[in-house]
Amino acid sequence: MPLKDLFTRKKASPAKESDKEAASPMFDKYHDPEDDKIGPDGVMALCNDMQMEPTDVRLLVLAWQMRAESQGYFSRGEWQHGIMMMGFDSVSSLVSCLTKLRDELFRSPRSQAFKDFYRFAFRYSRTPGQKSLEIDTVKLLLPMVFPPSHPHVAKLLVFLEQTPAVRGLNEDQWVSFLLFSNEIQEDFANFDPNDAWPSLLDDFVAHNQQ
Repeated sequence: MPLKDLFTRKKASPAKESDKEAASPMFDKYHDPEDDKIGPDGVMALCNDMQMEPTDVRLLVLAWQMRAESQGYFSRGEWQHGIMMMGFDSVSSLVSCLTKLRDELFRSPRSQAFKDFYRFAFRYSRTPGQKSLEIDTVKLLLPMVFPPSHPHVAKLLVFLEQTPAVRGLNEDQWVSFLLFSNEIQEDFANFDPNDAWPSLLDDFVAHNQQ
């Protein structure tokens, strides 16, 4: 299914009985019966069955499609939502769906779906109660959510490593970096310091033009 179709379906209708039935066998295999959620142990078991590391971006894509609210947990309702969005009914079909979605996202970093995924990644990865993303998390997350060949990510990571005063990114900085990365040339030739970029990005460009 094309990304644009998945994005337009993000506000899914209530689960049908057939969806609930499809969700149950896989969910029941991994869930914690005490709170009817898939918790960290279940997520690790799912990762093992999918032959994925927990840091694989496809697991984040899964959380995005399920509209998961808490890191390391999937509720039954979130799982049902994921089935409605992706239509998987087995581990192998889930892996196939996630791989196709990842590839489409990486091919379309300007798409509305990628923007939605990128913003979700920030909110999902934050420490509960915090408005900013801790810098160690930023360093792990940025190369995960961007296509591997993206030119600005590696440079930003070097800048952050060499600028200890930056202890995290707020949502405006995070979202602005996506716009920056889509609009600004690799050599920063079209960067205008008079544009309304966050000061973090002004400093980033200045650092690279020294």
